[in-house]
Amino acid sequence: MTITGSAGIPFAPTVYVRTMIDCLNSLGVRPATVLSYSGLTWQDLSDSRHMVDLATFSRIVSCGIRYSGEPDLGLIAGSMLQPYHTPVGIAVVTSPSVGQALDFLSRYARLVFGNLAFKLVNGPRWSTLAVRPMIPLGEANVFVMQTILGAHCRLLEAILGRTAHELVVGFPYARPAGQIASCAGYVRTINFDQECLSLELPVELLRIPCIAADPDAFAEALQACRRVELEAMQGAFVQRVKRGLLERLAKNPDASQLASELGVSARTLVRRLSEAGITYSEIKDELRRAHANWLLQHTELSIEGIASQLGYANSANFARKFKDWYCMAPSKMRQSMRVASE
Repeated sequence: MTITGSAGIPFAPTVYVRTMIDCLNSLGVRPATVLSYSGLTWQDLSDSRHMVDLATFSRIVSCGIRYSGEPDLGLIAGSMLQPYHTPVGIAVVTSPSVGQALDFLSRYARLVFGNLAFKLVNGPRWSTLAVRPMIPLGEANVFVMQTILGAHCRLLEAILGRTAHELVVGFPYARPAGQIASCAGYVRTINFDQECLSLELPVELLRIPCIAADPDAFAEALQACRRVELEAMQGAFVQRVKRGLLERLAKNPDASQLASELGVSARTLVRRLSEAGITYSEIKDELRRAHANWLLQHTELSIEGIASQLGYANSANFARKFKDWYCMAPSKMRQSMRVASE
């Protein structure tokens, strides 16, 4: 069996996940509970280059909603994202006008939310920012859509100096049962069963100057975004390597073998990974670690079977490496996951 799917494909930056954990902590959910449930460690989240895969991210969402009892957790987490924590946020807030801020956001938001596509359409009466997932989000879909709304409302507040009560929102899912008061407090109108997440503002708002407009700060943030964009282009090759290796993980290909499969030379593969600040062995280790965690929680495969899926020659080598990652045996990790989910 070949491992496929989104489990090992990076989805969320660690700063986003740390914000989620801070949010849950404020709601009485201990960070240790979230980390245990997800299989992550603080060391994982301290590396700004590390991205949490979708399967792990979905477990964090599931844990958070279960233990907080808050169905609109995404909205709360999104509103906790600080605009000034990223070059994109700084550039948006310091733009000359609301219209230019939204235009900038539609172009560069992917640097923060890399698996979402943003498009701004200005009509005669309404300006609409449409947001579409580039990969299936599964159980995390509602949470992510709510997070985008919460973060967008926070940005608009920083731009306007007030709550954007004119905002009309369309959610790409059915109206949930019960109250939606927490969403309603942010916006003018909420619609459900829409084609995508839509965030609409009257076009007359686009001409309003941003209250924190600053040409120098905007220019500096723009240059920072362009540098990040260049790094993202290098990262696209890294993702190509990750996807190729993910499909062949059980066969444990070396760099030259995978390079041949991808249609590049081994020297080119090593060089382009080096330019992106990562090595082939680090990528293999990251994928193995993510899948070891996922297979332990979501399958009944034996430890020997998991070791084989991850390309290890024997289970002893896998168990030794697993202890290096998590400071416990894989059997103990599986047991703790099952206890946490009961």
